[in-house]
Amino acid sequence: MTVLLEYLDGEEILKHWDASIICLSLITGWTGVYASLTITDHLKFCTDRFWYVVFIILAGLALGVDTIWCLHFVGMQARYLDGGVTSGARGAMTVKFEITFTLISGFAAWLISSVALHILSGRKAEDRLKIDRQMDVRRALAAALWAMGVVVMHFMGMLSQSGNFDTEYNSWIVLGTCLFTAIFAAIAATIFTPALSPQTTLTRIIAAAVISAGGNGFHYVGMVAATNRVNFRKDVLFVPDSEAFKIPGLFIAVIALWNNYILSSVCNHYGEAFRGRIKRDEWELAVKDKVQAGLKLVKELPCPLFLVSAADFLSMPEQELRTLHEGLRPTGKLLTLDTMDEVMELKKTSCILFFSYEWLSWLKVGPNKIQLLAMKKAAENVAKKLQVPTSRMHIWIDILSIPQKHVGMKAMAVDSLYAFAHCADIMVIVAPDSWHANTGAKADALSHSARVWTRVEQLAHCSQHGVASMFIQTAETFYQLPDDWMESVCTVLDGNMTCCRNKHPNGCRCDKQTLVLPLLALYYSVYKQNLSGDPSAAAKYTWELIQKKGKDQMFPPNIDIARDTGINEVYELFGDTINRIEKIVVGETTDIVVPISFIEPVRSISCQL
Repeated sequence: MTVLLEYLDGEEILKHWDASIICLSLITGWTGVYASLTITDHLKFCTDRFWYVVFIILAGLALGVDTIWCLHFVGMQARYLDGGVTSGARGAMTVKFEITFTLISGFAAWLISSVALHILSGRKAEDRLKIDRQMDVRRALAAALWAMGVVVMHFMGMLSQSGNFDTEYNSWIVLGTCLFTAIFAAIAATIFTPALSPQTTLTRIIAAAVISAGGNGFHYVGMVAATNRVNFRKDVLFVPDSEAFKIPGLFIAVIALWNNYILSSVCNHYGEAFRGRIKRDEWELAVKDKVQAGLKLVKELPCPLFLVSAADFLSMPEQELRTLHEGLRPTGKLLTLDTMDEVMELKKTSCILFFSYEWLSWLKVGPNKIQLLAMKKAAENVAKKLQVPTSRMHIWIDILSIPQKHVGMKAMAVDSLYAFAHCADIMVIVAPDSWHANTGAKADALSHSARVWTRVEQLAHCSQHGVASMFIQTAETFYQLPDDWMESVCTVLDGNMTCCRNKHPNGCRCDKQTLVLPLLALYYSVYKQNLSGDPSAAAKYTWELIQKKGKDQMFPPNIDIARDTGINEVYELFGDTINRIEKIVVGETTDIVVPISFIEPVRSISCQL
């Protein structure tokens, strides 16, 4: 019990500070903010209303009670009153706290912190990471609420002090404290903004230290504003008939630290489970988006399909062929099909012949003389096989069917190669013995089968029609595709590409990366048909190829890209998308419709090929 006889009634009491308790209040605030940041990090992805409320309440508890309130009452123990300024008396004043105001201040801190966190995170889950005008308004509102709440809680705690003293406040210091709190609250609101909150443990620790330092700074500056004077009457109570008791700072700090640990651990356990589920949902959605994009490349024509009639092609001199797409367009010899419906309509009366071949010059586009002669022989041989006039055949050949001058149209047409090959009735691999004009390398069926672009054309056609409609034309012979041919070319991405030969100068991406979407669509379609138990003959054949060669071989997870700088870089290609597609197919109902039969059964195949 404090002996007051040596004190003078009304004299100012000296204030002293305990550095160890100040450090304890810093640690208490630090752990509380860290726990709250950890909990609110889960709010970014939470879509369940119940768990959102739970996380908000617990985060508000960690920030409002375990940080602001506990920091305050631990920090109150750092100041002790001992000594009369006028009398020189000694004897520590006993400081108690009114239970009513103490509990009200704790509940107020909890409520205000929860509401402020809800203001920051109360948007739709997909909008929480946006930084826009609405988020700026929310951040300002949360900062204002925090500033007001912290000031109210602090001075409610000061008013709840009970003892043989009266308390006076320096209005200028109080005003300065309020301004300091406004700045501190704005910083805290920014740190707790979902789009700006720290993502790693280290940054979270640093952010928690900053907020704890600011909170403690406000607290101790606010305490400096108070002047205590001796009052010989019984303990002064702000609320009449309220009970007063001593609050041991160490006890409060220990409770706060354990509570922070429990809150962080429990919320981390459940939060990580939610984040994992959400992450899986995001991955599944991303895979579905890729599949849909790939299917769209096949189901729709990204670029118009340009065809030339077989009759015009056979009578076309080489000079006219060399005028390319742009030269043939004004003559009216190019048939333009803008939609898949138009393609289907054409196929009722005519078949589409697709020429697959390799360019044998870096300077001269299109087929050389030997290849062009083989193409014309192939067109005649197909007409004979199908027993149809050449007037009922249309041909796709790249230099006539792909715009060569308009860069955008050319890029779209190249991206549509898979779709073009997919919807052709007949594919002829033109591979007469010849030589590359620049390298002198021999070109034949073997070199043709080593090219990525020709491989993807053949796999696209095979997955829709099988190998019955695929032929090889050499200089002298025309024959059905050998049985083992597709086994050697189905591993599309093992083939050669010009960009790889040039080692991707200036950091350009590898063209193999552009084939991911259509190949994903191929796998999706083939896998779904085979899983149904009633696949088409083409889908069954393609699935057997995949099983025989291996998924990782046909759809490699990663790709090694050699750069002209001498550095090799590894990029993800298919990753684990193939496995995810299988899970989607197994678990889905009707959310993705596969265009398995968007092309009618090939009418010409019914002829004896």
